Amino acid sequence: MKQRIIIIAILTILAAYCLLFSAPAINWQTDWQQVLKTAVDKKQPVLIDFYTDWCPHCKSLDAITFSDAKVGEYFNKENYALIKINPEKDTEAENKFKVYSYPTLVIFKADGAELDRMLGFIDPETLIKNLEDLKKGIGTLADLLAKYKEYPETDKSFEKITLMFGILDKYIARADYPQALELIDRIIEFDKDNVLRQAAKAMYQRGYIYYKWKKYQQAVNALLEISKVYPQSQEAEDGYASAAYYSEKIKDPKLTLEILKGFIKKFPNSKNIERFSKKIAELEKQ
Repeated sequence: MKQRIIIIAILTILAAYCLLFSAPAINWQTDWQQVLKTAVDKKQPVLIDFYTDWCPHCKSLDAITFSDAKVGEYFNKENYALIKINPEKDTEAENKFKVYSYPTLVIFKADGAELDRMLGFIDPETLIKNLEDLKKGIGTLADLLAKYKEYPETDKSFEKITLMFGILDKYIARADYPQALELIDRIIEFDKDNVLRQAAKAMYQRGYIYYKWKKYQQAVNALLEISKVYPQSQEAEDGYASAAYYSEKIKDPKLTLEILKGFIKKFPNSKNIERFSKKIAELEKQ
């Protein structure tokens, strides 16, 4: 009997402990039109989490970041209105916000103006820091562009090109692909000889942008071009591999077969050889 009382007491203490230190419940809403309107009236900042059911990083964001007590407390303290949207099911939201990478967090100021976007998984501490920085105007697209203008035209530092990639990420997050492609051209010119290993990286990003833009043939062409311009770069191999994948969107098996055979010829020591050889065999049977 005493043992049973002790067990119950321990369980009660543990339950109280869990309750005390558990994350505050996050009230996610889905009626984004109404929430955005109400948030402006109440002068609330807004965070929208764009996710899909198949996205592993979206699941990690829920399991690790949004379940963290510090994050829940921060949202409560800052009076955030929180929205979840699956744009694959809500095409109106997809068309309005132009979100094509997941997860994407879109943050609005209390006056309803979009403040910034964050892509991919973000750990709890980084999310809170980023949101605090955004309140001060740090790390926004406007902030990065202002910093970029401070660099002289002749500056060829790694710091400057890193900043250019930061701006590029902002354009991609907003699906502002024309601006992104224009910036990529400047990055390639900046590091034309790929001394900083950033020009090849930018060329790879060009292929990715065309892919997100659903311009699949241009994506394939851009990725194959890397091996011609910077054949010794890691992006040459990665670009060829991605081109093989992207080519399947064009639904031209002959093109995919040609790219795969080209890959094996150019990169015989790649870890992808076995997988691509099997794919070639499958295509040749068709």
